[in-house]
Amino acid sequence: MKISHKGILTTVMNILGMGIALSVFMILMIQVRWDLTYDRNFPGHEKVFRVENNLMDGGLFTTFMSRPMIEAVRTSSPGIEAAGTFTYSTGEVFYREGDKGSAITIPVASVDSSMLDVFPFEFVQGSADGFGIRGTAILDEVFAGMIFGKESAVGQILETGEGGKYRILGVFRTTPRNCSIHYGIVTGLGDRQLENFSEWSFASFLKLRDPKESKEVESEMIDALAKLYGHEGGSSSEEDLKTLRSSFRITNLHDAYFERDVRANVVGGNKAITMTLAAIAFLLILIASINFINFAFARIPFRIKGINTRKVLGASRGSLTWVQLGEAALLSLVAFALSVLILHVVSGTEISSFVSDSLKVGDNAGLLCLTLGIALATSVIAGVAPALYSTSQPAALVLKGSYALSVKGRTLRNVLIAVQFILSFIFIIFALYVNKQAKYLMGKDMGFQQENVLQVWCGYYAGNHAKEVESRLLQYPAIADVTFADSPIVAEQRMGWSRSDDAQTVFMEVTPVTEDFVEFFGLQIVQGRDFQSSDNLSAGGTMIPNETFMEGFPQYRVGSFLNGHSGESKAEIIGVVKDFNFKPLRSAMGPMVLYNWGKDGWRSFCMMYVKMAPGASFKEASDAVKDAVCAFDPTRERNQVAVRHLDEWIDAMYQNEQSLGKLVGIASAIALLIAIIGIIGLVFFETEFLRKEIALRRVNGASVESILLMIARKYLIMTGVSFMIAAPLVYWLISMWGQSFAYRAPVGVWIFLLSLLLVGAITLLVVLLQSRKAASENPVNSLRNE
Repeated sequence: MKISHKGILTTVMNILGMGIALSVFMILMIQVRWDLTYDRNFPGHEKVFRVENNLMDGGLFTTFMSRPMIEAVRTSSPGIEAAGTFTYSTGEVFYREGDKGSAITIPVASVDSSMLDVFPFEFVQGSADGFGIRGTAILDEVFAGMIFGKESAVGQILETGEGGKYRILGVFRTTPRNCSIHYGIVTGLGDRQLENFSEWSFASFLKLRDPKESKEVESEMIDALAKLYGHEGGSSSEEDLKTLRSSFRITNLHDAYFERDVRANVVGGNKAITMTLAAIAFLLILIASINFINFAFARIPFRIKGINTRKVLGASRGSLTWVQLGEAALLSLVAFALSVLILHVVSGTEISSFVSDSLKVGDNAGLLCLTLGIALATSVIAGVAPALYSTSQPAALVLKGSYALSVKGRTLRNVLIAVQFILSFIFIIFALYVNKQAKYLMGKDMGFQQENVLQVWCGYYAGNHAKEVESRLLQYPAIADVTFADSPIVAEQRMGWSRSDDAQTVFMEVTPVTEDFVEFFGLQIVQGRDFQSSDNLSAGGTMIPNETFMEGFPQYRVGSFLNGHSGESKAEIIGVVKDFNFKPLRSAMGPMVLYNWGKDGWRSFCMMYVKMAPGASFKEASDAVKDAVCAFDPTRERNQVAVRHLDEWIDAMYQNEQSLGKLVGIASAIALLIAIIGIIGLVFFETEFLRKEIALRRVNGASVESILLMIARKYLIMTGVSFMIAAPLVYWLISMWGQSFAYRAPVGVWIFLLSLLLVGAITLLVVLLQSRKAASENPVNSLRNE
């Protein structure tokens, strides 16, 4: 009966380990599938390329260009079938004409008509006929239903909070979420900025006739841009032309998703992370499969007499093999069913937020089939190999009690357990570092004050009344200070400008701000002065570049002038601000300018920052902000005004790193659990063949403690050797993964030592608990059985 209880326990542990591993495998592979199919979900995706340049920011590429450049690209090569122009907004308020009560915020993209040839939309109502003219738009079917219900949206007029109007020409089917063009409304770009060389806020996507000719198209495109900028016919040096040729490239859209040297203000992946997750998923399955097979071998001592008894009574070797194969298959099916149940449960928990795609069982039929195939393949090995071995032993010796596993077989099992240990160490150390890196990014000083600061997208309508909104808010005791900007203080990318002088073309990112922005955030002026109220009367505006700008363009100093936004009027550089991180910390520092519009700002501010008074509650301050915004923006309701702590906004930018850390952490815990289960099985197995040796040692006076130490020593040595193999491998992995960050946390020896102590302690505990009974058993019983 006791053996039966052990058999039940080991079977349950085997199913549990395999089931959990299969479920984690599916969760990780759902994310991997999302990344590997990004922008591969529409016909002709292999022909679509993105135009990129590195003129803006110290070798890093960007997708933003001026429209005249895009027009030059459009006709540059016969290999270009279509060239689309694209710009986007995070969200704008739209409502039915004359019905502000229907206002909702919709993510917006503005494109020219050619963009619809690059990214084909499937229309469920109307069409794109006439699209491209300013004032026309096509609408996503979900948003069409939210605004118009069952009424047709075609021909309807949508108004914006800024007073613009758009006529809906068609309703398109919702594009997949893992697609670069995933917006609620797509508006016609018309001739906006068509002749402005200085406004770099547009991206270009090309559809090539033959993607194999991409290099030829790229070369012809660069020739056209060289001609546009006068870098041909001897008008520029060979060095200038060489620089220009190395400054542009086109990249297939799916490949662009994984680029790490580009800032595109669109979703981007990390191929290293994707491959890491895929490797973890398959290595986890490898660990579980090894464990499953090991358990099958671990059961041999308790089944071999019964198997060979049936063999003596006439059962064929084939029939005995099929029985064990069927049992292994049944266990695999139960484990698979458990994994599906776990996936179903997890899909409704917070863990689902770590993955970009749906975890629902019904949305992952293909992956379920793959996982079932892996489970059944494992069962074949776990059924056939032990069956062949157990039925190959001489029945007479087995029935007499002289069965023992061969030296090669025991060595193989030890090697398999060591592999589990190595992979467990890799998972644990990598998980510890990923979490350390995420905490490092979120905790690092960005160079400006974040404490008690709220960030609000107030919209241009309220931003047009910035002074009035500020005056109203400062009447509340919960509000200590208010400032405004044209973009978030921390963002992947913001408005890009190019300006020409006698020395070179100057590229920079620009953040228009109110005059109190520097003081509000505690930024440090290292040269010159801060903005003043009198700067609001300047004709061309005033600028405060960062230190990186001044280092990159040494021809400028405090007192120099640079073309601003207003005609012939120039903006004066009045000061220099100490570098602060205006991008997430995975990005390096670049040239950036804080800009005061002056008296003729061409648009209002859309971002508002509010500093709470000491001791003020978030709710009190948030309610005041919502009331103030809605008082000056009649198109918005209070529940449409999102108020967030600035530090939470910044932390959210590291969602990928946090999610990766949690996924790897889960995988590490599962890997260690399965390795422990494997150790239990191995010790369980080994002690069956050490009974005689243990009994003889006990008879000769050995203590239980000395025997336990003898057994534990083997596994501690195995743990140490596995750690020595895993440590350099995981250090290399960490180094490769860390290359995608401009700022990296030190690796730290403690991460390695902690993993060694953790695995070593757990291994020792498991081995001692498992082998204690064998060591404590009456030696007379063991010797009698032998």
